[in-house]
Amino acid sequence: MDKQSIRTEEKKIRVICVRTGNKFDQWYEDNFKYMIDKHSGLKYDEFVVIRDNVYEDDYGCFNKLLMFDRYREEHYRNIYFDIDVIIKGDCNKFLTDKLHVCDSRSWQSDDYYKNHLQISSDILSWSGDYSHIHSKVADNLDYYYVKYHNGIDKYLYDEHELKRHKTGYSSIQTQTNHDESSIVLFNQHYKTMRLSGWWHKYTINQPKNP
Repeated sequence: MDKQSIRTEEKKIRVICVRTGNKFDQWYEDNFKYMIDKHSGLKYDEFVVIRDNVYEDDYGCFNKLLMFDRYREEHYRNIYFDIDVIIKGDCNKFLTDKLHVCDSRSWQSDDYYKNHLQISSDILSWSGDYSHIHSKVADNLDYYYVKYHNGIDKYLYDEHELKRHKTGYSSIQTQTNHDESSIVLFNQHYKTMRLSGWWHKYTINQPKNP
């Protein structure tokens, strides 16, 4: 099948998350699957969880790059979410062919945004072969471990051409109004997801006591 034929056909959808290391227990994985099925509106053909601890970087983020090596097909649209998000609405708007990341302007002040990293990999979407993103690191791992010891977001920002999702999500870290958001990012506050809050109308079960 040629590329033109693939473009004119309906592409399949693959939903991806990553759970490696000891940071997230089984609840986060089960909850993510529940929210995708219950709230996202995504009619996916494949749901995958990457659990391989291939890379042992400081923040355990480099394992996320495995998805670019494994999922290259032209006839799939891939959509990845960090496992510590609340999914509360339609996510079909995030499906893209060109690689997209989140623009962090929505939860950063203008001054901070201008002088700091402007993207986040909490949501990633693409179709086709972006395996070079993984192979560039894998081929020179020691160098990239040192250069991007704080995580892969700066690596993506510095080294690759990216499109940006600019709406449809918000951050629990700096915002209080999430009415218009389909996705709420918990940005290092993942333990809060297990406690009582407005988000539990969207999660798999009742919260733990604080």
